[in-house]
Amino acid sequence: MDDETLHAWSKLLALTEEQTATTLQEIEKTLRIGYAHRPTSLRHLSFEELVADMDVDELALMFLATGLRQAGHPDAADTVELRGIAARLQAHPESG
Repeated sequence: MDDETLHAWSKLLALTEEQTATTLQEIEKTLRIGYAHRPTSLRHLSFEELVADMDVDELALMFLATGLRQAGHPDAADTVELRGIAARLQAHPESG
């Protein structure tokens, strides 16, 4: 993600610099947990290689949900995550 996009998202959520940094740390922590449990077919890839191909919409959703929690809106964050999951299941019913 580029700095301009990050700044715009942070401004949209009215996050402080500290909240933005914490949001990014939480996202990385979540991604690293997923990386630790990646399928055998992806074991040869580094963390950086896997996240480099991350879908921008997926990252935006993670930033929105995590940022909402940082901004003190956990219920809104839960709603965003649930809607994201529901939309993914509708788009890809075979993955559910």
